[in-house]
Amino acid sequence: MCSADLYEEWKRIREGQVNLVMGTRSAIFAPLSDIGLIVIDEEQEYTYKQEQQPRYHAREVARKRARRNSAVILLGSATPAVETFYGTESGKSIRLDISNRVGDAVLPLVSIEDMRKAKKSKNSIISPLLEEKIKSILVRKEQCILFLNRRGFSPFTICRNCGHTLTCPNCSVALNYHKDQNRYICHYCGTNIHIPTTCPACHSKYIQQSGYGTQRVEEEVSKLFPGSRIARLDMDSSSNKGIQMKILQDMKNGVIDILIGTQMVAKGLDFAGVSLVGILDADSMLSIPDFRSGERSFQLIVQAAGRAGR
Repeated sequence: MCSADLYEEWKRIREGQVNLVMGTRSAIFAPLSDIGLIVIDEEQEYTYKQEQQPRYHAREVARKRARRNSAVILLGSATPAVETFYGTESGKSIRLDISNRVGDAVLPLVSIEDMRKAKKSKNSIISPLLEEKIKSILVRKEQCILFLNRRGFSPFTICRNCGHTLTCPNCSVALNYHKDQNRYICHYCGTNIHIPTTCPACHSKYIQQSGYGTQRVEEEVSKLFPGSRIARLDMDSSSNKGIQMKILQDMKNGVIDILIGTQMVAKGLDFAGVSLVGILDADSMLSIPDFRSGERSFQLIVQAAGRAGR
């Protein structure tokens, strides 16, 4: 929506022509004169926090506006923020529990596999248990989602001679190798460079890519299950207009057997054919440089697991 359209909508709200406003975090500033109800869905999402000036958190602004208007505020979440949950425990707010899933669907059974043991097998990305489960759902003509919160092919490249890691010249963070573009890309500022043939520090030829992202998972899964129909949904694969919608529609219509992706596949999707969700390298999310890394990891895992058995 362009600025002119936003201004027109703002005028309609200001003039009292609108009774219901829906929008992103900035919608909390809509000029309604008599608010009776404010609903914030997925209230735990960190995207409700505005990082640029003016800095604010939409949830806290909503609480302030609700108090000023004597309105009801409803915060919805399957994995509420710690402070929100504590507010219900301390009596500052009321918790309303939904104990059953829609349509009497049951919660998925969660299994944890120690990859230190699985690495002894021929494949270190897809564990033996997950490989067995994927084979089973493919036989039954069901669908699978594989979630990895890391895009690209390889998250860092290291020199085996001197230990130097290829980093972004602007951000000093490890460059991520993207095989589809055959370039190294910084996921912070977007800087990209050609593939070096030698180490920039010691000029050795022994440089090696380590770790894996969604692109490498897609490659490995294609080798493991050559007859399956596989798609990848992340910022790289869905950058062109209409691609994301097509992938989701194909998934809904059963055209895709295995969907691989980042957070884009972990939340809000409802596919009846999905009976298996694999969360790869789950504990790596605990290393996010954020004091909420444990909380965010738990929320992502629960949200991703909830895509199964719907």
